[in-house]
Amino acid sequence: MIKAWLLDEMFQCDRTYLTVDGTVGEWGAGDSVAEEEELPLAPQNVRAKSSNGRVTVTWDPVPDAMYYNLYFQTTKGVMIKFSDLTRPIASADDFKAVIGVKKDKATCVEGVQSPFVHDDLANGTCYHYVITVVTQKGESLESQEVMAIPSPYLLAMIIGGEGVDDGEFSSPTGITLDKDGNIYIADTDNHSIQKLDKSGKFLARWGDDPSAQEGSFYYPRGLAIGPNDVLYIADSGNNRIQKFDLNGNVMQAWGKFGFAWRGADLGKFDVPWGLATDAEGNLYVSDTSNARIQKFTSDGQSLLKWGRDGSFDGAFFFPRGVAVDFVGNIFVADESNNRIQKFDARGSFLTKWGRDGAGPGQFKSPWGIACDALGNVYVVDTGNHRIQKFDGNGTFLCAWGNRGKSEGQLNFPYGIAVDKEGAVYVVDSGNGRILKYVPTEEELNRGKDEASPNQAPSETPAPRSVAVKAGDTEAFLSWMEVPGALSYNLYFNTVPKLTTQTATKIEGVTNPYAHAGLSNDTPYYYALSAVFESGAESELSNEVMVTPVLIDITAPQNPYAVINHGAFMTNTPEIIATVSANDVDTGVAAYFVSEAPMTPTAGTPGWVDVIPATKFGATIPYILSPGDGQKSIYVWFKDVGGNVSTPASATILVNTSGYLCVSEWGRTGRGASLLHGGEFMAPIYGLCVDQQGSLFVVDNGNNRVQKFDNTGNFIILWGNFGMSNGNFHNPTGIACDGKGDVWVVDTNNHRVQKFDGKLGGYLMKFGSRGNGEGQFNSPWGIAVDRVRGYVYVVDSANFRVQKFDMNGEFIMSWGSFGNGDGQFYFPRGVAVDQTDGFVYVVDMGNHRIQKFDTSTNVLPQLLAKWGGSSEPGHASSPLAQEAGQLRSPWGVTVDGAGDVYVSDTGNHRVEKFDKEGNFITQWGGFGNGKGQFNFPYGIAVDAKGSVFVVDSGNTRVEQFMPADEGSELLQEVAETTAEMTSEPESPKS
Repeated sequence: MIKAWLLDEMFQCDRTYLTVDGTVGEWGAGDSVAEEEELPLAPQNVRAKSSNGRVTVTWDPVPDAMYYNLYFQTTKGVMIKFSDLTRPIASADDFKAVIGVKKDKATCVEGVQSPFVHDDLANGTCYHYVITVVTQKGESLESQEVMAIPSPYLLAMIIGGEGVDDGEFSSPTGITLDKDGNIYIADTDNHSIQKLDKSGKFLARWGDDPSAQEGSFYYPRGLAIGPNDVLYIADSGNNRIQKFDLNGNVMQAWGKFGFAWRGADLGKFDVPWGLATDAEGNLYVSDTSNARIQKFTSDGQSLLKWGRDGSFDGAFFFPRGVAVDFVGNIFVADESNNRIQKFDARGSFLTKWGRDGAGPGQFKSPWGIACDALGNVYVVDTGNHRIQKFDGNGTFLCAWGNRGKSEGQLNFPYGIAVDKEGAVYVVDSGNGRILKYVPTEEELNRGKDEASPNQAPSETPAPRSVAVKAGDTEAFLSWMEVPGALSYNLYFNTVPKLTTQTATKIEGVTNPYAHAGLSNDTPYYYALSAVFESGAESELSNEVMVTPVLIDITAPQNPYAVINHGAFMTNTPEIIATVSANDVDTGVAAYFVSEAPMTPTAGTPGWVDVIPATKFGATIPYILSPGDGQKSIYVWFKDVGGNVSTPASATILVNTSGYLCVSEWGRTGRGASLLHGGEFMAPIYGLCVDQQGSLFVVDNGNNRVQKFDNTGNFIILWGNFGMSNGNFHNPTGIACDGKGDVWVVDTNNHRVQKFDGKLGGYLMKFGSRGNGEGQFNSPWGIAVDRVRGYVYVVDSANFRVQKFDMNGEFIMSWGSFGNGDGQFYFPRGVAVDQTDGFVYVVDMGNHRIQKFDTSTNVLPQLLAKWGGSSEPGHASSPLAQEAGQLRSPWGVTVDGAGDVYVSDTGNHRVEKFDKEGNFITQWGGFGNGKGQFNFPYGIAVDAKGSVFVVDSGNTRVEQFMPADEGSELLQEVAETTAEMTSEPESPKS
């Protein structure tokens, strides 16, 4: 029920009549208070009832009324304007259901009578009404204000509210229903599951304090009930699935934490979320942070997984809800891609729909998803605070809801379920409640040529809606169930206009029902009747027709091929191709793979024979031709009779470095104002990334620091030439600490300066010219150990590295001139592995990297070294160009896995090594094309593995990503660009 405070708020009315002295009222009233008090009283007991596209307003009659006026205004619910400075959070004032409709501001409908039907309205919009009465005394003040929201689905019940007691919820997420209509809620922030009966009455709760013990939970999310009456729970915080009977007794648990990108096997999860079961009892799990779907048997045996990070078909960006329709298709709410994807039971991609937006069929972070008995798909459009309904192919049908707390409004809804009679249950998480909606008559009759035959109430109503889909020699039927029906009878024939006398009868069919053994290419007509406890049988439902279809028998059909499960790019020519085809007469007997598009004959050498199968699928290894670039494969299939299919094809970009340039920014310029951010003057030396992903670049030629976001958008800059605090003379190295403060090596001023990373404000400095403790001679590189609180500075012309605390107090130093262990010849870059504290130093003049353990603070221990040569002339020798060798390196950085990246400046490339110095890969080369370099210096890597490089000679910064993530980003950008350019221009007037 609606809370008392909300009722008071909805129906509050200010009856004070305000005037300005000397004005004349609208109905001729003067400024006499006595005259104003003689105005008629406003109509009482105003009510507004919603329906599909209309609102019915009623009120009590007023004696002596000549007529009534209706005034209305509209709102879209709670609307929070986005701000760059503050997080868009709604306050209590934003949730007012009463907006204060006044005659002088509202739209007037004159001469209305109660009841008044206000039609042709926009579903999902709030309509706020007041009524006035006109008598001989004039027009009354406004009545109490009421609100209604036209909707194709009407609110039937409100369950619960915010709280921790039984029947109350805290940030609930998942919902499911059993065959008796009982409701199960994942009470997420209360770490429990609650069971309610169909009327919303509390029945039971299990789980309490967060725990990893079986039967307890840590942030439970998705719920699903299998056909064998068991409840599955996504115990998200514990990265597992738990299985219960419907009385709350734990039966089984499986799963543990694992990263997909590190090869996590089936049964390992990173925040499992949505759950759904199919007719066979198999369980589908959205492994959300691993961007994949996993399929299990009812007892937890692993069957299948598909998906990966990305925006291409079959990839996900935080998959949330999962649903299965009556023929076994799987629908996934792909939250951050703002779309729905549809798959078959093998995980093969079928279709998708949706994009970012608030229009019909558009989404803003869809989370929950459910299918009804007819195959319609209901999507919780969470960010738009509404529900959208589609057919199984993504055709938009209707939508309802907007943001608020009043009846029918939603506030960050999450879970959704549809019962067997078509009622929709929504988890209104932000309001801590469950809402039940029922369809209007218009929605029930959608798509029908005429209204439902059961217009008059009947004690034995027929099934109202029946859906049928064709198969190969079979038909799949499902229907909305009838309240009180015990069983159903199916009637069918190959001629239309069925009657109980002319049709063949199948008694006691279950919902859904597969009718097998049919003849393909023959139309079949179906109708259902319901049987009740009294033994009475209803009339027949509306008739539906379907034609089973046989696949073309002349050659294998539906050829399909995908490389590396849909990856946009690969860093090795050794690929995996997933291929499939169908042949229903003799079966697929062989396949043929080639990079040449010429169709082979049945006798061409190269066919790979397989055991004939009507539905063939295989994952096969294949080696692409040498060289990087776009590669395509073509796959043909032939049947036992030698009939060859049309080809399937797939394309992938080969980049053997493993890294792809995804963005670049910067140009030559000397501007020193905010309008010139992103302009550099060579040389450009250092850059670093803070823990939030912001990028800081030392613009040496302009003696300043520039700050960007991680996509290259300019934020701020600071610094000028000089010796005063905050100014620079040839700045080079830069580093960020754990608080986001920025440390800059002011080389020709022989000091280190510290700044506020948010606004660039000067904080402190240390150092002066010399060779004593804490003094410098042309310092270059700098690194901060964020974990242990140390600062390392490369004192280049003193051929040493110095270690300081976070206050700039000297701790130790090491190094001297030379090429021996622990010696340096003009060292440049320095980096710290935040995991173990080991320090990597770029010994530029010796063309090598040295790695040290400085934990003793006495004399660092050399742990490893690689690259370089003590022989003269190394820089110009062919040896310096080999993979793993270095020529005048400058920058170094370490990622979260301990891998080391070096800007091999003299070779105009980046090289990647493991922590022991073993070569992994390289990329770049001299030039100004995308991914090429002209003297790369500074290098940094962010928490997501993106590598940023200062390309000094080209006065720019380049961003690289691992090939799989980078290819997905580029593909997403390409798709967005294509989508924008393909949109038709609006007609010119």
